[in-house]
Amino acid sequence: MKRLFETLNRFDFRQRYDLVVLASVAMAGMLIVASLYFAAYQYTSDYTRQYWKAYTLTFAHSVKYGVILHATSVSEAVVQTYASDRNVMKASVFESPQRLIVASNQQTFACHPIETAIIQTHVRDADDLWCFYAPLYQNDDYLGYVELVVSKQDLDAFMRQILYVSGLIVLVVLVVLFLLVRRFAGIFTAPLFEIVTVLQNMSRGLRGHRVNFQGAPDIQRMSADFNDMLSKIERNEQILEQCVADRTSELKIALDSSRAANHYKNQIMTLVSHEMKTPLHSIGAYLELIQAALPTTAEFDVCRSFHAGALGRTQDLNELINKVLIHGKLEANKVELTQEPIDIKVLMEHCAAKLEPALTGNRNRLSLMGDPGVIIIDAEVLRHIVDNLLSNACKFTADGDIQLSWRHDDESAIIQVRDSGCGIPTEYHHLIFEPFWQADMSLTREHGGHGLGLSISKRFIELLGGTISVFSEKGRGALFTVKIPWQ
Repeated sequence: MKRLFETLNRFDFRQRYDLVVLASVAMAGMLIVASLYFAAYQYTSDYTRQYWKAYTLTFAHSVKYGVILHATSVSEAVVQTYASDRNVMKASVFESPQRLIVASNQQTFACHPIETAIIQTHVRDADDLWCFYAPLYQNDDYLGYVELVVSKQDLDAFMRQILYVSGLIVLVVLVVLFLLVRRFAGIFTAPLFEIVTVLQNMSRGLRGHRVNFQGAPDIQRMSADFNDMLSKIERNEQILEQCVADRTSELKIALDSSRAANHYKNQIMTLVSHEMKTPLHSIGAYLELIQAALPTTAEFDVCRSFHAGALGRTQDLNELINKVLIHGKLEANKVELTQEPIDIKVLMEHCAAKLEPALTGNRNRLSLMGDPGVIIIDAEVLRHIVDNLLSNACKFTADGDIQLSWRHDDESAIIQVRDSGCGIPTEYHHLIFEPFWQADMSLTREHGGHGLGLSISKRFIELLGGTISVFSEKGRGALFTVKIPWQ
């Protein structure tokens, strides 16, 4: 069936139409011939059976007196007379109750044995012959019966002639009908075929093809309307292609400009950051020297507090510049990993100790939960990840609790940072890892920062082949989970 459909798909519209018409006409012809044949066969068979049934009754009437008089020669003469018909294969007379053969023209053909007495006219139908039986009566006395075996050869020959002649007539009529239908149908299928051809050319990008229908005025008007529609479509395609080309050119210019701006941005950020770090280190060094040189007397306490504040701001600025530099390296794909064995608990304690000033400033409490263990990973990158997560948790938590926990198995290390701070609204979860993004982007925002911490952490985690996820609701704190594979 699949192969048949594939074969049909290779035909065009007109060929498929002709094939459908031909198949329909052929099926109709076969049904007509079959109906005629079975109707004629039924009628002829019934008529012939009735004829031979009457013939058998006549045979029984003719031979009855020979049986009554026990005149075998008379019975045989009657049998030979009726057996002389070329359709009669056998004629026999039987005497009852012994069912003895009184006379018969031959013993070759025989029907099935008779089990019961023949008391009325009876017929048995076989494939190629009929067996007719009729009883013999003298008044009310049963004398016996006669048997007449008739061939169906003439009937079959006659039916074959009917079949051939009717089939030939129907075939001629159907061929003429098919040609007429095909001729008149071509008037309607030709425009459709031409439309399909033009549409196929349009689908291949070939323009300028038009239809030219010949026929009645309404068909010619349809041709003009269709060609007008094709012209409008081609004009719209040209306009659309020009718009697409113009828009593509604009997008290419914008993309090139964006790439150039991004390249210059990274160069400027790197240059400015490096140029800022040099004087910043000098300022920090001078502040440390001044602080060390100040007397420890009470009148210099205010000066020492000012110097301590200035030195803290200097360290914050240095941390900011370091993150900008790290972000620039990540953008330029210039970060190289160094695998080394570390004790994960020692690294976590070091990160917690570094967070002490921020914890004191916001009056937060930090708890650690995890066991010691040696893993092989880039320690500096992991330290940046944990520092950023802890710093972010401490910045958005005041008078609250922060928990740093970790665990590891044979394949990966899982680190979690939980806080009881202000939380993150659900609609911002997909934005918090974007660089330079904060929920409050105004200059008067409550929480400071530059929005690079989470972005850098995510880029580092992906560089290590890990993942980071967040679970948070506004006003209910946040939970960051990091999963990093290790060797």
